Amino acid sequence: MKLKKPTEEFIAEILKLYSVEEGNELDQNLIKLFKTFNDDKNKFNVLIKVASLNKIYSTAIVNINPVVDQIIKITNSESNPNTITEYIVFVDKISKVNWTNEKGKCFERNNLSFSSKYVHFLSNFETPIYDSYIWIIMNGYLGQKNNEKISFENPSNFIEFYARFEKFKIDLGLEKFSNYDIDKFLWQYGKKLIKEIENEMSIDLEQAKSELKKRIKASN
Repeated sequence: MKLKKPTEEFIAEILKLYSVEEGNELDQNLIKLFKTFNDDKNKFNVLIKVASLNKIYSTAIVNINPVVDQIIKITNSESNPNTITEYIVFVDKISKVNWTNEKGKCFERNNLSFSSKYVHFLSNFETPIYDSYIWIIMNGYLGQKNNEKISFENPSNFIEFYARFEKFKIDLGLEKFSNYDIDKFLWQYGKKLIKEIENEMSIDLEQAKSELKKRIKASN
């Protein structure tokens, strides 16, 4: 499967689809939430934001308390991030959490996708979201553009993801677009292709994602 060339016209088409299916209003309201509860040293400010994102995006974090505690811990230990570089580093600092339950069992989890969503709104859309749809389409485009072997192996951290994101923008000549628009374009295009495969083959989401990866690799 050759991915469609990301021309201005095609990107505009996909962004319009995003506005219809997902709605930019939700994004704007989440920005309002982050600006209203903007003290990341305050447990309840952070709790409201973490709980909202976890529910809205179904990020499947069963115990949100360690996530809240980690955000507060990092915020208390250093100044608030203000630059794109600081936001990128902040994602990785809050993504890894650990906790012990009432039975003394220890747990560890890397919430990279969730943390990227948190900082996406914290940064007023400056940083993109790490998501499987975005990762598949972005790496597919880069592989096809540069005629290189395509790998969909998950990034080890957000710094690696963002470096790949920047490479995508440069190699595909998309520097004029904001990170926010590219983020929406990649996610919506991935969703569109995966949905088409689900309907075509009557398979579930994870199977459709695997099939999309196979088709992209086969076309290279």
